[in-house]
Amino acid sequence: MTVREILRIRRTVQAFEPEGLLLDRQTLEDLVQEASLSPSDHNLQPWRFLIIRDRARKEDLYLCTGRSRKVREASALILVCGDLQADREALREAERQVQAGERTPEDLGALRERLASVLPPDRSADRMMLAVRDASMAAMALLLVATERGLGTALIGSLDESALRWTFHIPDRYVPVVVLALGLPALDHPPLEPRRRFPLHRIVFHEDMGAAEP
Repeated sequence: MTVREILRIRRTVQAFEPEGLLLDRQTLEDLVQEASLSPSDHNLQPWRFLIIRDRARKEDLYLCTGRSRKVREASALILVCGDLQADREALREAERQVQAGERTPEDLGALRERLASVLPPDRSADRMMLAVRDASMAAMALLLVATERGLGTALIGSLDESALRWTFHIPDRYVPVVVLALGLPALDHPPLEPRRRFPLHRIVFHEDMGAAEP
């Protein structure tokens, strides 16, 4: 199946078949492994994935996502978070590689210099942008890979961040971005309507956006 075919067949599942599909730990980690091949600024890989399958934990997540019934029905859910301190993690990994003889001290110095210029400590907005942007790309990749494997998917963006942090013990450095629900689409759910998209002339500009509506 090509990426184009996946994009054409993908639909947001409106209801899942409760207990309709068993997604084991290995299957879910395989999905995450493939999604982690997504593009990443400076290869910082500022994404983290919290996998939830336990019934009680689903109920906790249900209360943190606007009481979306998809959370209760889905076979598994993956909360994608962005890491605001990804540069520190990258430097720790580079230091380990230097000690293991896999990189030179000069490489480490160059990396430290580059990261200090693109993510200075006083630029919290840049850190947030990078964390959310890269985590969002990973979430999209996760959705596409899941669709390619025949899974029903739904992105849930209505998140109570403070409740999520308290309930799932999420440190401040991680920003909850989106939840991906996975499972078997409800068998008795009506067929999904064709998607409506804006025509190209509404969304595409060439060379300049001077003609865009203010």
